[in-house]
Amino acid sequence: MKFVKWLGKLSAHLIEGTITAVMSFVALASLFVFDSLALKLGGFFGSALMGYGAAYFLGKARGEHKE
Repeated sequence: MKFVKWLGKLSAHLIEGTITAVMSFVALASLFVFDSLALKLGGFFGSALMGYGAAYFLGKARGEHKE
């Protein structure tokens, strides 16, 4: 049973890290892909906030952020 709990935490950390890395690359790519300044900034901050939000909610699902 300990192995299953460890495997669950490991997979949750792996998913969180993957989402954070992908959204970081998307945020950086948005600075080069879009033409207007508004789209560049919107894509950058939107991607960064989505990555942070996903990491926060996955951490909350693991029980790290207790209120």
